Amino acid sequence: MRNFHLRITAVVCLGLVLTASASAQLDKSTATLATLDGQPITDADLDIESKLMDLRQEAYQARIEALGNVIAQRLLEKEAKARGLTTSELIEKEVNSKLAEPSDAEITAFYEKQKSRINKPLEEIRPQVIEFLKNSQGQTVRDAYIDGLKANSKVRVLINAPRVSIEAGDSPRRGPKEAPVTIVEFSDYQCPYCRRVQPTLLTLLEKYPGKISLVYKDLPLRQIHPEAQKAAEAARCAGEQGKFWEYHDKLFATPRISKDEFGRLAQDLSLDSIKFAGCLDSGKHESTIQADFEQAMAVGAQSTPVFYVNGIQLKGAQPVDAFSSVIDAELAAGGRE
Repeated sequence: MRNFHLRITAVVCLGLVLTASASAQLDKSTATLATLDGQPITDADLDIESKLMDLRQEAYQARIEALGNVIAQRLLEKEAKARGLTTSELIEKEVNSKLAEPSDAEITAFYEKQKSRINKPLEEIRPQVIEFLKNSQGQTVRDAYIDGLKANSKVRVLINAPRVSIEAGDSPRRGPKEAPVTIVEFSDYQCPYCRRVQPTLLTLLEKYPGKISLVYKDLPLRQIHPEAQKAAEAARCAGEQGKFWEYHDKLFATPRISKDEFGRLAQDLSLDSIKFAGCLDSGKHESTIQADFEQAMAVGAQSTPVFYVNGIQLKGAQPVDAFSSVIDAELAAGGRE
């Protein structure tokens, strides 16, 4: 039988109650670091806040993962002691004994999905595939068991997540401005991961009616997405006619964005085509989009999509559960301004 009890991962952290104080927002220090001819040089002069934010986020993730490992191990030890077992015996009884051998269909399905990366015939690597599937199954079963133990214990995680203050300004918003939780999204209309996460965001708005609002900010990665800038401007032009979100949704539903699409999407939404074209040609929204871009750089958002849930950063096309774990903690803490 396999022994999984030493491999405790951060997965067990999902669903833990996160608490944070309102004073946890990150501000640039005004402490003097050096002087030149009597003039002070402070952290605000260094222009490295985005790098520091990345480091804070990495440190937080390392601490929360390590903390999850300790919590999981202590939950196992507590349950084992209550049942007069060793931790290894408990894992054997509640995890290992419930594992099934991977079926041929499961082995084949996994291989077919990964064979372009493996680049070896199935029969040559079958033992490794079986071992991987067994380990994955063991991890899933153990995590579910630990979640059950956690539900019957009082677990509170008191580590404060890094938090930045982001001004929503006049950026487009879905949901009430007074909602206790605000999600600020920095996104790019040509980014496939940004497109992939849009259904997740709509699900969140439905799941938390009146409790969250979604603020959209543009982060066009111009070097790799040549149409992203004009797409962002086109959405803002549609917004002048009261249809920003409708145009936004159509852009993300368009697999390949090109200049020819901008006018067609405007027609689909029955926009005034002359006003729309004039707005787009004028470049009047370039400065607004550039301001969003600069704001993103200042808070460490250098890829897309990046989200800030009441200032707490989430990178990439995260699933609903990843957002919900932060949202639920924020709601439990009373929300943030």
